[in-house]
Amino acid sequence: MRVKKELEKVAKEQAERRATAQLMFDLGQKAYGRGMYGRAIEFLEGALTIIPRPTLFGGEICIWLAMAYEANNRHKDCIALYQQLEKTHPCISIQRQAAELRYILQAPKLKISQEEMVTIPLIGSSYDSYAGTWSDKYKDKDRKSGPVTNQLPWSKDYLADFLVWKPPSGLEKNRALWIGLTIWLGLLGAAVFIQR
Repeated sequence: MRVKKELEKVAKEQAERRATAQLMFDLGQKAYGRGMYGRAIEFLEGALTIIPRPTLFGGEICIWLAMAYEANNRHKDCIALYQQLEKTHPCISIQRQAAELRYILQAPKLKISQEEMVTIPLIGSSYDSYAGTWSDKYKDKDRKSGPVTNQLPWSKDYLADFLVWKPPSGLEKNRALWIGLTIWLGLLGAAVFIQR
């Protein structure tokens, strides 16, 4: 009975330590995602003081730690950690992932001039004003020049035209027509119901 209690106590302590390590790992990932690489390194190194490196979870923590090293301009530490994982970690998946990430980091960098670079505008106030200006410019152009005959086939929304029925002008305000149509549909529904 005494041994059982001791084992339960040890198991409970290990579960608490693992939960703490998981929390530190999660915080490290969140800090990394927010660009707070120094904090990410602190959390991930703290998690490694609890979880042994040769486990699968320890390997995952090491991979994230190496990425945080690289993002924090600690390139040598990053490469060294990847190489250590490649050579000594018992999990093949961790070895393979470390090798692939190290290969990407050590691949030759392409040299691209400013003229060859593609710039992507940020979505924000400048984009919105550009989009508004562009659409207003073309709306005004269409009004002045009349209908455009050389439109691309995808520029018209045929499906929306098909799905949205617009009655001819004057019919939507004709009450007698709508009352008659409603009565006719009601009688038609009653006839179908009686036939069954």
